[in-house]
Amino acid sequence: MLSLTHGVIDLTNGAIIALLPALRETYSLSYGMVSLIPLFANLTSSFTQPVFGIISDRSEMRWLLPLSTALAGLGLVAVGFATSYWLTLAAVAISALGSAAFHPEGAHSAHNLAGGRRALAMAIYNVGGNLGYALGPAFAAGLIAAFGLRGTAWAALLPVLLAACLLGMLPRWRAHEQEGATRKVAQSEPAATNWRGTVLITLVVILRSIIHLGMTTYLPFFWIDVLGNDPATASLVQMTYLLAGVLGTLLGAPLADRFGTKPVLVTSFALLLPLQAILSFLRGWPLLIVLFGAGFLVVSTFTTTLVMTQDYMPRSLGLASGLNLGLAFGMGGLGASILGVVADHFGVTVVMRIIASLVLPALLLTLVLPPVRPVRD
Repeated sequence: MLSLTHGVIDLTNGAIIALLPALRETYSLSYGMVSLIPLFANLTSSFTQPVFGIISDRSEMRWLLPLSTALAGLGLVAVGFATSYWLTLAAVAISALGSAAFHPEGAHSAHNLAGGRRALAMAIYNVGGNLGYALGPAFAAGLIAAFGLRGTAWAALLPVLLAACLLGMLPRWRAHEQEGATRKVAQSEPAATNWRGTVLITLVVILRSIIHLGMTTYLPFFWIDVLGNDPATASLVQMTYLLAGVLGTLLGAPLADRFGTKPVLVTSFALLLPLQAILSFLRGWPLLIVLFGAGFLVVSTFTTTLVMTQDYMPRSLGLASGLNLGLAFGMGGLGASILGVVADHFGVTVVMRIIASLVLPALLLTLVLPPVRPVRD
């Protein structure tokens, strides 16, 4: 259920990204103005998720899970019914606030229910989000094709129904969670925060977020404006990249449990480096194959970095999630918006090559991450 809720939350995020070409046409936007839309979403999460994380650590509020789910869906509905560019930005911020409220509580709950195989448990939690985000483009494209921008009204159906289900399940869910938390307290006292590891892993997530958000934001425009393909197929190419990440999440988590999170993270970025470097030079099927590999490797690191952040901050699990999924991801959104200005002046191809160049510093940072405690049953 937690994974399903995460999927519905991130479905709204993926749908907003996929609405960008339609919004550009509706309001005659430049690349820079288009990039402000995901920036508003990410800055909202960036500044509020750590706050929600601190609240989660001090006073767990599981009722935020159904409330935030409904809010994220209603914000997406408002994007389709906004009558101006600025109202669209406000609607995006509302949806992002719902997402920001959900993630620290959700990650905290997933950790408490995880037992010994935390990478696998967090992968189950994350794969819902990754799958939802991956399906968001096709979901939004289908709504636009059938009903135009106001087709987003249908986007409230799943979040509201799921929020109602969560309200009924929370008491029993909370009882199971408390059992797991009691066992962990009896086993050992959490270690102190490793601030060096926390800072370094946050920098890795910022760079990874610029790469990921840069790809999901500008890949459709590269496909349409540079390669000259049909705009109707752009969301399918975007979904290919994101669905590859879902597979990467499922396969990467057991490897992280078996070999450790740091070796898997280093290997992922080392393999990503050549793929991302050649991507913008390819066309046709070679491009799609390399794109699948890049998406597989980028998104597969989401679970690994979240588990490592929680390992570095074992006494502040909500704040760890807020930093990893909120602040760092939001700063990635800021970087992606700067890429919009670059696209306006130098073109989308230059942006794709800048994104590729960010893989190297991310890899170098992973090499100097301090070790974390192994996760075992």
